Amino acid sequence: MIFPNWIRGFLLAATAYNILWGIFIAWFPESFFQWVTESEQTAPGIIVWQGRVVLIMAFAYIACAIHPGKWWFLAFFGALTKVIGGAWFYYVILEQEVGRKAIFHLLMNDAIWIPFLIYIGFRALAYRKYKRENPPQETE
Repeated sequence: MIFPNWIRGFLLAATAYNILWGIFIAWFPESFFQWVTESEQTAPGIIVWQGRVVLIMAFAYIACAIHPGKWWFLAFFGALTKVIGGAWFYYVILEQEVGRKAIFHLLMNDAIWIPFLIYIGFRALAYRKYKRENPPQETE
């Protein structure tokens, strides 16, 4: 199969992960910020928006899981947001001060997903191409 069920399952897991992580960040920005920075500082207001963007990406992953031929580019977009989001978080939020928890966050929330999302993007693109070249046959 060009787009096997395990890929759909992975995207559904990514959807669930983003929903849970996005809710945690958006509703508990102080806890998240203090945990990841290992400090008692007040969280900047932009942290809430980070949580909202994570929630929005959940919709991108589920759309790609349901219709990979139509929404193939969302996997690549997800990988791009992981790269940009991780860099933004490192430079803006962490101010290049990285502790163990910040490394864990950057690895688990961003870096680990990137190769999988790129692979899935290419598989979805191949699926799209296959569907275009082999339209369903009508039966009489």
